[in-house]
Amino acid sequence: MDQKNRCRLVLFPLPFQGHINPMIQLAKILHSEGFSISIIHTRYNFPDPSNYPHFTFHLISDGLSEAEASKLAILRVIKLLLTNCVEPFEQCLAQILSSEDSDHRVGCVVTDAIWDFTQAAADKLKIPRIVLRTSSVCSFIAFSALPLLRQRYLTDKDYRMEAAVLELPPIKVKDIPRIETHNGEDMYRAIENMVRETKKASGLIFNTFQELEEPELAKLQEQEQFLMPTFAIGPFHKRFSAAPTSLFTQDRSSISWLDARAPGSVLYVSFGSIAAMDQQKMHEMAWGLADSMQPFLWVVRPGLARGSEWLEMLPNEFLEATRDRGHIVKWAPQQEVLSHPAVGGFWTHGGWNSTLESICEGVPMICAPFFGDQMVNSRYVNDVWKIGVRLEKGLERGEIRDAVRRLMVEREGEEMRQRVKCLKEKADLCLNAGGSSYQALDALLKVMDDTGKTILKQKERRRLLLFPVPLQGHINPMIQLAQILHLRGFDVSIIHTKYNSLNLSRYPQFTVHIIPDGLSETEVPTSDVTLFLKRLNINCAGPFHDCLADLLSRDTENPPVAMITDSIWHFTQAAADSFNLPRIVLRATSVCSFLVFAALPQLQEKGYLNNFDSKREEFVVELPPLKVTDIPVFESSENTYQLIQEIVEETKKASGLIFNTFQELERPELFKLQETSRVPTFSIGPFHKLFPASSSSLLTQDRSSITWLDAQAPKSVLYVSFGSLATMDQRKINEVAWGLANSMQPFLWVVRPGLVRGSEWLEILPNEFLATTCDRGYIVKWAPQQEVLAHPAIGGFWTHGGWNSILESICEGVAMICSPLFGDQMVNSRYVSDVWRIGMNLEKELERGKIENGIKKLMIGREGEEIRQRIMCLKERVDGCLGFGGSSYNSLNSLVSFVSSFGSPH
Repeated sequence: MDQKNRCRLVLFPLPFQGHINPMIQLAKILHSEGFSISIIHTRYNFPDPSNYPHFTFHLISDGLSEAEASKLAILRVIKLLLTNCVEPFEQCLAQILSSEDSDHRVGCVVTDAIWDFTQAAADKLKIPRIVLRTSSVCSFIAFSALPLLRQRYLTDKDYRMEAAVLELPPIKVKDIPRIETHNGEDMYRAIENMVRETKKASGLIFNTFQELEEPELAKLQEQEQFLMPTFAIGPFHKRFSAAPTSLFTQDRSSISWLDARAPGSVLYVSFGSIAAMDQQKMHEMAWGLADSMQPFLWVVRPGLARGSEWLEMLPNEFLEATRDRGHIVKWAPQQEVLSHPAVGGFWTHGGWNSTLESICEGVPMICAPFFGDQMVNSRYVNDVWKIGVRLEKGLERGEIRDAVRRLMVEREGEEMRQRVKCLKEKADLCLNAGGSSYQALDALLKVMDDTGKTILKQKERRRLLLFPVPLQGHINPMIQLAQILHLRGFDVSIIHTKYNSLNLSRYPQFTVHIIPDGLSETEVPTSDVTLFLKRLNINCAGPFHDCLADLLSRDTENPPVAMITDSIWHFTQAAADSFNLPRIVLRATSVCSFLVFAALPQLQEKGYLNNFDSKREEFVVELPPLKVTDIPVFESSENTYQLIQEIVEETKKASGLIFNTFQELERPELFKLQETSRVPTFSIGPFHKLFPASSSSLLTQDRSSITWLDAQAPKSVLYVSFGSLATMDQRKINEVAWGLANSMQPFLWVVRPGLVRGSEWLEILPNEFLATTCDRGYIVKWAPQQEVLAHPAIGGFWTHGGWNSILESICEGVAMICSPLFGDQMVNSRYVSDVWRIGMNLEKELERGKIENGIKKLMIGREGEEIRQRIMCLKERVDGCLGFGGSSYNSLNSLVSFVSSFGSPH
């Protein structure tokens, strides 16, 4: 990697052995790449600066007395540190920044994730913050989900310990991090604060490697709304060992003792620098080791047994029985021990540093987790990577004896040993040139170098003004875009109509302004969408103009530098021009459908819409593979085509155009659009993979749908939903119902009130249908669609072909049946069936026989399996496009740079 004189970085480790080590290792890595390093550290556990002559140390007060530091429980110490270090840290960082010179500017601060208050300090001092999370990705995901998991699984004192956590397989209830102390609620809040503040960071570093936690790294950005770049650059210790940062004196007699042992014969036992237990558990450990009859090297740290000096807690009979095959020390050089040929297994507490070190030496494990991330790490060692044994009963001598023998002398242990050696080889390769961690480090270095650009630069927070169309399918992507841009350093103001106005409590980070829309309470868009949208454009022009004028006149310190409006708000271009404010358009549909809308005048001129019914199956030569039947045709044609023309014409005048799509899905269409338009175009989707839309749902979600799905077989259920606007007549709903019934497939059907005009709810469905399908069908008014599509029981999605629904289905790898009803849905559905070939198009026909055959083909036929394979390939491309260096990631960077070029913040 290119080394040069780079900027200064300020690092702030949490002052515990397992956190200091990886931070110091990271400091060494970054220093070796040309960065200057300053380290802020508490007085508590302050390392010896003479061990690190290349680093500058800054000591801050932590408010801990010697008695508190030595006697308080670890969680209590952390709580005090989080309170006491706020002001000293900010003052120290401010002093470092004030003394910087042009040759040694501070590029960013890197802090342990637990230091949650450092994000506010970084924001105040206008310096980017990158987080180092010293645990595994899998455990961090569990911490992120902790509020939900507590609500669902830890509500009773009698926890169902062995029950599976459905949201996070293969974790069990017993693996959920629990804090059972008098100040437990304080610590749960601290964890929530850690996760929340980490989400605001400019980057996130993990001491792991892609080959070990690839699904978890992908899931982190998919499900936990982490937009910032994530860098898996470990294992750190393979680049720089941690010996100088040890807080304990290492007993090197352990190495001499190992030298006299047979290869692979010794079990190394160590529970890290913090874990503690009572005398009863200590005795179970001891006799479990003794009864196994295996040689062992045991680290008994002073204080491992609460209240003990050292070995006085161990039975004399145990010491006598094991003196010829056991060796006990206070502390050992762990990395050197694990690499010793005599070591054949490692009994660990499941701390992440220990787990990584064991993997990197190809040593299988026994895990006895105590608290925090250790339970999740241990579950992954046992159930996912299958490189060790988790003690499920706690510390019980019989289970210990059996586990030691399984690991050290039985065939099962040999199989684990082979698997962990494969992982060891992958760990070695990932650090080499071209390896995953090598590339991730290279990407991190570029980001750290790029402090003058937008990925890390948050010193100038420009304000953007967003204006969504007040319909579900348009609000969702606009709010998701607002969240994305806010996380990238922009302040966001939202103008919204009174109709379907937002619940402000859900968006405390945004400033929301409500304008009148001139609609009566009885007006709804389902009867005539075109008329509804035309009225909104007329009614909102004046109020929008007035609101914008007021915002620009009042907010002189940080006025909006650009507006982003839904393309349907065509009047906003004139408003933007009148205030000399750039307008960027968000188009909430596919690129392919927008091309059709733009070509409508030409298609009319060429006669495609004359005698429409007789030409339905003819191809549109100008827009393959579309057929005439796919051209958007509306009942109120004249009004509709006028509205579409106004939308297209005003979009062409915009400063930029955003699509909720990704390049790998619509590359030819994006290219064609750029050939015919001079407007800069940014494909930065899928938005919902960055920020789920559940909070902006206008309809109440029935979560019983998830409970019902939990009881269904994998891939067995067809999910049916026609969106938030579509309507149909009684005849069509009957055809849908009997098509479902006759297919004999399980289904989850969203029957929205009003799906059939004038209906309340299920009175429209035949009683015979309800009776016939009661055992295999489930009907709700509305469902949490993204969660439904991600559920393992879902094998297909029957959709109206709305763009949000199609994207969500692609992102979960769920094959589709499309029944388009109006607008862009016909074009989207044609692309699903004929271009991407990830579903079937029923076109506009709703006939029970055709429906039955389509469902069977998708759910149980060979064609459906082929479709499923193709959509899974697309799903993988989605994951890649959002990752660092992916097409949507790069396009988002371009958009941020583009918007940042407008105006100057005051």
